[in-house]
Amino acid sequence: MNDANPVLSVDKLHKAFNGKTVVSGLTFDLYPGEILALVGENGAGKSTSKNMLCGLLAPTGGEILIEQQKVAEVDGALHGISAVHQELSLFKSLTVAQNLCINDLPGSNLNIDWSKAEKIARKELDFLGVAIDPQALVGDLGAGKQQIVEIAKALLHANKVLILDEPTTSLTKPEREKLFAVMQKLKARGVAMIFISHFMDEVYQMADKYLVLRDGQQVAAGELAKTPRSELEALMVGREMTQSQIELAPPQNQVSLAVRQLTSCHFNQISLNLKKGEIIGIGGLMGAGRTELAEAISGLRPAQGEIYIGGKFIKRPSLATMLKHKLCYVTEDRRGLGLFPQRSVKENMTAANLSNFVQPLFRGIGFKNEQAAAQQVVDKMNVVLPDINSAVSHLSGGNQQKVLLGRWLACQPEILILDEPTKGVDIGAKLDIHKKIAALAASGVAVLLVSSDLQELLDLSHRIIVMRTGEQVAEFNRDAFDPTKIIAAAASSAYAKETS
Repeated sequence: MNDANPVLSVDKLHKAFNGKTVVSGLTFDLYPGEILALVGENGAGKSTSKNMLCGLLAPTGGEILIEQQKVAEVDGALHGISAVHQELSLFKSLTVAQNLCINDLPGSNLNIDWSKAEKIARKELDFLGVAIDPQALVGDLGAGKQQIVEIAKALLHANKVLILDEPTTSLTKPEREKLFAVMQKLKARGVAMIFISHFMDEVYQMADKYLVLRDGQQVAAGELAKTPRSELEALMVGREMTQSQIELAPPQNQVSLAVRQLTSCHFNQISLNLKKGEIIGIGGLMGAGRTELAEAISGLRPAQGEIYIGGKFIKRPSLATMLKHKLCYVTEDRRGLGLFPQRSVKENMTAANLSNFVQPLFRGIGFKNEQAAAQQVVDKMNVVLPDINSAVSHLSGGNQQKVLLGRWLACQPEILILDEPTKGVDIGAKLDIHKKIAALAASGVAVLLVSSDLQELLDLSHRIIVMRTGEQVAEFNRDAFDPTKIIAAAASSAYAKETS
């Protein structure tokens, strides 16, 4: 594909922790202006590989060559390699400009040139094509804009290789398109990229070739143009993936959750009836008010209006009150709000409602059956982990999501509100979670599903309610699902006209 020499070569790269191999046999050549998709299920070794390639981890074997020169360990700034990580490396109390230049502040230690830092930041943001004020505090920006700032920060040092680890999970569709346009600019400049993504549409849209990791081993590599999507997915999970819809049992007639004219500063007069065994999907673009609605129904956010559970009016909704009524909420932010990253898997599993399944032996001294109860949920959710007492932060993203979902399923909910339940989850784990959600509905659990993944909504919902700028603008029954109409309802009127 390229007549030039490779900018990055990797030969049999290996990494082990405490004698346990997590990556083995990683081998590839990456040429200027080429995009390599690094794909595989959660826990396949992608993040470890990324961390070795950008210098955060030292390999325990193999070779890395940058422009045909062997290096013992990568120095990102020295070698022109930078990464955009899933966990943002931003300081929310600092401005955009301060974050971008934090590693190389202009001026001296005693006299930092902040005006120059702002000019540098503005130049990078202009290149990205985004309107973000360099003087704005990062903590005041939404998740999508914070992701863009992280990308701009990486671009300051990535003149040879840029590694993008799930860069689009927090971006709106227009923001994704801007990012892809920037990737094309970088490609034209000769910057090589390693693109890690669970979204196969994005992989096929942007990448030239692929490399598949499974259980830490490199199992396949090739050109995407010559590889059907079904074949690539089968290579990733080690089995054929079926594209058939999830079978949904019909809902019952009993209304589990009723919402009447619910209103806050983020949404206006939302009303719905959620039946026992029914899955209602909430669709819309980022900023439509979907998460805020889910949080309000769950008692996490104040709102005016009425909420009924099983026909009973809930006077003062709160998380504790809703939990007593068997309503559980699974947040989209598993890292920030959902999990306790430094606590064990066991503690995370039992955190939601200890009194339901563990009993204290003596006041303040240990718990009876906690380990067994947590292990039961781990087995039920098929969580892959080294040890139930290890920190949950050591698990892959997909397994962390299973822990979070399992925590609330252990409470045996009758109403389950799921906000982006498969965000950042690989296709194998995604199918497992979809089957679990469908089985819960079949058992009588009422499910409110917030998702930015339209196919997920189409596969799992009995009905889809579409929100736009805080308003409830459309509703579709399963027998009348039309992706084009759903997208048009969620988007602006101008976009709707284009797609009609």
